[in-house]
Amino acid sequence: MFLVTGGLFVSFSILIYASIYFFLPTFYYNYKTENMERELLNLAQSVEVALNENQFQEAGNLLDEFSATHNTELFMVDHNEQIVHISLPMIMQHSFGREAALRQLIPSNQINERAIVLRAQRAQLKQLKQPLTIFGNPYTIQGIMTLQPIDEAAHVILQFAPYVAIMIIIFATFAAFIYSKVATKPLLKMNQVAKRMSKLDFNAECVVNSHDEIGELAQNLNELSWNLQKTMSALTASNDQLTSELEYERHLEEKRREFVATISHELKSPITAVMGQIEAMIYKIGPYQDRDTYLKRSYEIMRTMDELVKEVLSLSQLEQHGFAPTLEAITLQAVVKKSLKKFEYFCQVKNINVELDLQATTVCVDKKLIEKAIGNVISNAINYSPDGASVKIVLKDRNLIVFNSGVTIAKTEQAQIFQAFYRIEKSRNRNTGGSGLGLHIVGKILDLHGIDYKIANVADGVEFAMKF
Repeated sequence: MFLVTGGLFVSFSILIYASIYFFLPTFYYNYKTENMERELLNLAQSVEVALNENQFQEAGNLLDEFSATHNTELFMVDHNEQIVHISLPMIMQHSFGREAALRQLIPSNQINERAIVLRAQRAQLKQLKQPLTIFGNPYTIQGIMTLQPIDEAAHVILQFAPYVAIMIIIFATFAAFIYSKVATKPLLKMNQVAKRMSKLDFNAECVVNSHDEIGELAQNLNELSWNLQKTMSALTASNDQLTSELEYERHLEEKRREFVATISHELKSPITAVMGQIEAMIYKIGPYQDRDTYLKRSYEIMRTMDELVKEVLSLSQLEQHGFAPTLEAITLQAVVKKSLKKFEYFCQVKNINVELDLQATTVCVDKKLIEKAIGNVISNAINYSPDGASVKIVLKDRNLIVFNSGVTIAKTEQAQIFQAFYRIEKSRNRNTGGSGLGLHIVGKILDLHGIDYKIANVADGVEFAMKF
């Protein structure tokens, strides 16, 4: 910007200076000639009027005044080419005197002599003639003007050129520096913003202080930055959502594989046991000859497998997309008593003392699902309590609490016991525990109804609380 602007300044200055030097003399010559011809015509008309009215003194004054004003030598010549009047500029009157004043006759051959003298004293001349008629006789006013001043001016311009060149260079350098700074300042700022945008930093903004092309460019750059920021934000959000969905898919896949592995293990062991017993009974091997005893055992194993399959089907139904519970009004205390009645035998065998404190409470839920959830919680409380323990069930203010004494659950395992097939007892022996789906199904049912629940250690036992 600096070099181009400086070069333009210098080029135009040189062009203008050269134009003055080469074209000013010609222009001045044409202007001076045209102006003198016009003035001389007006003078001839005025002198013609004065002389025809016998105002010779007035005519002479007009000629002298014109000569003095325009720095022009005037000759008035009659039809015989004799000078009848001479008017000289003030600077030349001391050479010729007033003897060549009004109506003085001078031979015509002296015109050239006078002209030669004038040309010798003053350089380039221009002679103009203007005819006029006095008392019917033709006369001519001849004017001689000098063109020397413009030639001298052109010569001075040429000699002054080095100084002008120095001033032009100084001015062009200063002006180009200021102009380039002012013109490129907003461009440099926009360049910095563009660099930050290239690094995906969209916080920078161009300050728009004008409405010209640069201001419009700054505004467009700001809009580009805003649009890119909006697009990048949308892409980031989409990427985060996609990442989250992929993580969720991977999590589901891991849970699926874990579920398949676990359910395969849960079914493989009893199937292997039943097949072994049946094969031994077929071939009457050892004690398996007593078929009645081992048929009963095989039946018990198959019944256990049937319960496991039913639990898996129930879980599958709960996890089915779009599954909605069938809501109806029920009394919770009746559901608790019905579930507890199923475990009276186990309570007698383990000598477990059951205490009830049930308040009349009506809720709108899926009856079958809630019966299963409450039944699983009570079953766990009885099955995992030691002999002689106590189980207390309290229903009050829509809060159902099931307490069993004599056991505790580690804090690290309290959140995991609601996972599918999770068991605190890691041997997975059916004699010491179930399949690990009971509390998982409870959690699914309660979540489906929007019921808050938690399990926690309390004094002398474990408490499972549900808030309807």
